[in-house]
Amino acid sequence: MGQQQLLLAILVTILVGIAAVVAINTMQESRTNSNESAVRQDILMIINDAQIYYKKPNMLDGGGGSFDGISKENILSIEPENENGSYEVSGTGNTLTVTGTGTDENVEVVATAVMTSDGLEVSWPTP
Repeated sequence: MGQQQLLLAILVTILVGIAAVVAINTMQESRTNSNESAVRQDILMIINDAQIYYKKPNMLDGGGGSFDGISKENILSIEPENENGSYEVSGTGNTLTVTGTGTDENVEVVATAVMTSDGLEVSWPTP
């Protein structure tokens, strides 16, 4: 009778251990996904500010129909480094690239925006 109870206790301990490992992995994955979503939202805000820069005339410190010369200083809606991550902005002609590095070490998101006659088209290349 004691041997059955000992085996049952060992089995329960193993199951609880497995459940704890699965829960920890699920929480880490959820945190990474949440950080990636926040970085994507910040990138969309940066792209919105970049579109304003693109359309603003040169004499008003805008791009005058180009993303040439765009920098972090032209982004007004969010800080280039915030609780979600840090962001790099570069552009030439009608193409803008925004790279966001999340606070989670596994998050890096790149967005490319191209100004066309129909408006701004954003793509999210996969790594």
